[in-house]
Amino acid sequence: TGASGMLGRALHRLLLESSPDYNVIGTGHTRLEVDHYPQYVPSNYSNKDSTSNPNKKVQLHQLNLLDAHATTEFLEKHNPGVIVHCAAERFPDAFEKNLEESMKLNVESTQHLARECQRLATMANAENGDKSNNSSNIAGGPYMIYISTSYVFDGGVTSKEYPPYGPQSKVNPVNTYGRSKLEGERAVRDILNHPKSTSEAEGGGRGIIVRVPMLYGEDCCDLSESPALEMMKVFLPSALLTTAVSKKSIDHWALRFPTSVEDVARVLKLVIDRLLECKFPAVAPSLSDTYHIASPHGTTKYELMQLQTKLLGVPRSQVEERTAGNSSGPPKNSAPRPQCTQLDCSETWRALDLSHDGGGGGRTFEFVSLEEGMKRALDGFPDRFA
Repeated sequence: TGASGMLGRALHRLLLESSPDYNVIGTGHTRLEVDHYPQYVPSNYSNKDSTSNPNKKVQLHQLNLLDAHATTEFLEKHNPGVIVHCAAERFPDAFEKNLEESMKLNVESTQHLARECQRLATMANAENGDKSNNSSNIAGGPYMIYISTSYVFDGGVTSKEYPPYGPQSKVNPVNTYGRSKLEGERAVRDILNHPKSTSEAEGGGRGIIVRVPMLYGEDCCDLSESPALEMMKVFLPSALLTTAVSKKSIDHWALRFPTSVEDVARVLKLVIDRLLECKFPAVAPSLSDTYHIASPHGTTKYELMQLQTKLLGVPRSQVEERTAGNSSGPPKNSAPRPQCTQLDCSETWRALDLSHDGGGGGRTFEFVSLEEGMKRALDGFPDRFA
């Protein structure tokens, strides 16, 4: 779901590019065409210049997740092996302004998808006639990967539990957006992983929760699509033509960990591959059903803006004229935010037999550096974003 969004696009593109044996079905609500191979295609795709690439807009399937009946029919028609639920209202301020619709999308649609996964698992097990062995087999129904957020944590302000946070750390979201994603997590666990009745047991162990921090895309053409890029709008030609200059206050208080959706997609693909090969750790009460994916590179938004303008050669005088760092506390006139919600990803690396820090003898996973990621994300500035 949400294949027109930043993370959804990256994962959809990666699966189409690298997994020809998979039947990849991307869904969207209103935006049903995405350009997977634009001028600014992410550089980590080795075949981006190949004639086999479509180099055109890719059609998505239309699906309104708020229409439960349509969602049920869609799942029955396509019978997926894995559902990656990326669709969400992910902007805390926008969430507060449209609470009812945002709660429906973030919570109710997640509940319905989880129930449908459980129902399809029950049907699959009944058809196979062997309920004892199907809970760890793709024949037992679809898996559901639910994308959540580091905003389920409070930075220690009330919980007194401080980052970095592991999957089992105490949750205590400080804004409604974070609470909605936590409710989604609970739906996945209660319905798919820890069913309360015997009749629901067929869905047990098929829900996986993946928490991510602030994300940015390498193929964005709208700076507003990512909070890691939106600061640069004040340096677009349309803004520079404005005669009355008012400094943009940029958060210099909260520590963020901007992560490229291309990196998140790479980890998600590893999870999907293992699920379909039945090699991912089975979810049981003694094991985690929650995993973290986050870059280790921390920065404030003001520091990030300074890096971006340096990379683009924006004159220092212009930066000082148009921006100001705010280190006095959380941004005012916006949804509450925690100061730091750094995620500990070590359990993710263990589950995937990966090493992040170079230790151990297994495969390694490296996140793109913040400088390189910003170069890719802002390549072609300002024309790309005009």
